[in-house]
Amino acid sequence: MLRFPKYKYVLLVLDLIFINLSFFIAVVVLKGLKSFNVYFSTPQFVFMFFYSFVLIFLFQWSGLYKINVFLTRIPHLLMVSKCILTWIFIYVLIGFLSKFYLAFDSRLAFVYFVGTLFFTLFAYRILVIPFVFKLFSNSRMIKRRALIVGGGELGKSVLGEICRKPWVGLEVVGFVDDYLEQGTHIFNGHKVVGKTSRIKELVKEKCVDEVIITVDNISHDRLIEIINECKSTNATVRVTSSIFKIIPTKIPSESYVSHPSVNLSRGIYGNVYLYYKRVLDVLISLGSLVILSPLFLLSAVLIKLTSKGPVFYIHDRVGKDGKIFRMYKFRTMYVGADKDERRKKWMHDFIRNNKHPDENAKSKKIVDKSKITPIGKYLRKFKIDEFPQLINVLKGEMSIIGPRPVLPYEYEAYKSWHHERNKVLPGCTGFWQAYGKLNTSFDDMVMMDIYYINNMSPWFDLQIILKTVSVILFGNNGE
Repeated sequence: MLRFPKYKYVLLVLDLIFINLSFFIAVVVLKGLKSFNVYFSTPQFVFMFFYSFVLIFLFQWSGLYKINVFLTRIPHLLMVSKCILTWIFIYVLIGFLSKFYLAFDSRLAFVYFVGTLFFTLFAYRILVIPFVFKLFSNSRMIKRRALIVGGGELGKSVLGEICRKPWVGLEVVGFVDDYLEQGTHIFNGHKVVGKTSRIKELVKEKCVDEVIITVDNISHDRLIEIINECKSTNATVRVTSSIFKIIPTKIPSESYVSHPSVNLSRGIYGNVYLYYKRVLDVLISLGSLVILSPLFLLSAVLIKLTSKGPVFYIHDRVGKDGKIFRMYKFRTMYVGADKDERRKKWMHDFIRNNKHPDENAKSKKIVDKSKITPIGKYLRKFKIDEFPQLINVLKGEMSIIGPRPVLPYEYEAYKSWHHERNKVLPGCTGFWQAYGKLNTSFDDMVMMDIYYINNMSPWFDLQIILKTVSVILFGNNGE
């Protein structure tokens, strides 16, 4: 069963077709139809086919495959324009660097191409798609059967908005609630059809495409249990809950109604993705170690000149499935700073109670700044102290992207549901490092890691890498 609604795949294919069609039209107008067969075998056409996926990535990054975006007019138009302009700028840059071997070498042809691209994408995305989607909202391709978990006020509100917006293509088949008896009327003829223990059975019995979890007054542990139960089905799993409120504030989220929802249905990719991720980890880490070797040498010299002690700080961290490994960093603190009992107490309070020692601190990262060396301040600011972890990546103990590994005493302070973040290899950088601004609570940090684990993909990894590069270059810690 497809993890995404069919219309998303159709929209993606249409985007690819219209991008390449625009190129085709520009060539025909310039060269004529007879010369097209010859021109088809040129590097420009091969490059354009593969480069069209870059625009797809920009569309994905900007949320242009989310229903609450592509059914709008003005926001959709602005997003498409921004993506196309960015894509064209990169296209021209690549053309310049390749001496226009991979791009149009004719200004007139380029003008034809850009004009056709804007016209075709605007015409079908802004004018046609919203109209066709609403017109065929009851068709098999668009219509999805939904089961709502939670018959409280939030569940009723979500149902009410779905009923008022039939064009979103959702048909609610019932509610699941542990505190209401089966058959209890909720709203507009919809009833409770069972308890959460029967979710898997109900999804199969009622041919459910999507499970929408709408619960607020619930513990994190219980919510994670319900999510995992829903993920054991073939249905798409969406969470509309204030517990996950941090996610929509960081990246565009899809919502059928006024309540943003978080997609947690995909889970960890299979062996193909994990193999791809490992190969990419080795290539990136090996290449980076070679390229950054002069910076490593300079950092080592500065560390030795400004403080006594070793260049590297090697210490235990907790990795995948709770296994301990030795992690490498450039030393940024004075020797003995790691034996700080106050920090252990601070971290315990931060993890267990989300209580920071300085509630007015701009950053929630708990560090005694008096113990940081003069050069350490700059190594931390630009994340250079983290670069030696590329060695851990090569050894297979870490990945480039993943939840950050924690210290053993921090791991011991975990709440039971926090262990969800240890289902994958820890990373050099992750979702909350790139987007969290380091001022979120520990629970929100874990929620962001859980979101990443359930949405792991090449697209998302690339998005986090690009965002992390921005953080490193500008030294803004994600702000």
